Amino acid sequence: MQMGNTDGVKFVLDRLIWFIILGVFLFFTIWAENFLTPLNMINISLHTSVLGLMVIGQAICLLSGNFDLSAEGTVALLTVLAAWLMGTVSGVGVAHTFEAGSGWGINPIFAILIIMLVGAGIGWFNGFMITRLGMNNFIVTLAMQLSLKGLSLTLSEGKNISGLPDVFRWLGTGKLGPIPIQICVTGLFIAGFHYYLKNSCFGRQLYATGGNNDAALASGFNPKKIITKAYILSGFLAAVAGWMLLGRVGESTLFLGTGFTLETVAASVIGGIALSGGYGTIVGAFAGVLLLSVVDNGLNLMQMNPNAVRGVRGLIILVALIVEAQKFRYKPKASRSKQSQAKDQVPASSR
Repeated sequence: MQMGNTDGVKFVLDRLIWFIILGVFLFFTIWAENFLTPLNMINISLHTSVLGLMVIGQAICLLSGNFDLSAEGTVALLTVLAAWLMGTVSGVGVAHTFEAGSGWGINPIFAILIIMLVGAGIGWFNGFMITRLGMNNFIVTLAMQLSLKGLSLTLSEGKNISGLPDVFRWLGTGKLGPIPIQICVTGLFIAGFHYYLKNSCFGRQLYATGGNNDAALASGFNPKKIITKAYILSGFLAAVAGWMLLGRVGESTLFLGTGFTLETVAASVIGGIALSGGYGTIVGAFAGVLLLSVVDNGLNLMQMNPNAVRGVRGLIILVALIVEAQKFRYKPKASRSKQSQAKDQVPASSR
């Protein structure tokens, strides 16, 4: 009976985020007008799309035992870079006029490929400095964020760049029937990476690296390569998120990507990713994004003061940290209980 209670508590703790989301949904369905409507559900899904992509990258880095605080700067730079590269010269016969572009008018497909490569390259450079030069991951990625934001401001000259080609905007504005393409793409990325980490060699090595770096090294693989790959994936996903966001907004602005770092770290922690590494799932991290989006949406529909909304978000993050601490404190007890019961079940003759 005691063992059943142990399993039941562990089951609830491991899936607590989904019980909370269900409760929040029920609350806003009752108290927030027009919350549970198809249009509002689409709005919530749109809000989670870009952050959903970025939280995958953040979660992968956290699982390796590292932070990636540079993703916000990556989005800021790559949205400006893409618009700047596609910029054409104003004049007769030009379909789009850009306020501040390169004048090169690069094909949108090439612009997309370039920002994907640059995003992955930024991730590789983060990984190189952390694993090869032995620098602190928090400081490196924070400095990278500041540098990338500075580069974006320099490149754009502080101006918005508008008039993006329709081909580039497809990811942000296209639809599959009534459903926006970006929702479908984010769903595929979430499902794909969840499956990949659960069933691939890289996934097992990633969890091992975050769980115990020294033990991972003793297991016969190089944790430094795993960490570098985690940052490359994070940079690549930030590039895809930047493409999606820029396509939806329609112009690069000075504020695209602002606040994404805190959002992705908070969502990952709320969703059960351990800050120490080695524990959690991509689906759980996405659930954290979903919870924050639902809370923002519901409180806005209830016309709550924006400052109060920030306070509620902070409270949710604090509660998530408390739950995380209790979960990891409880886990060894559950393990000992299972080991004890297994030992008691072994016949005395076979001991």
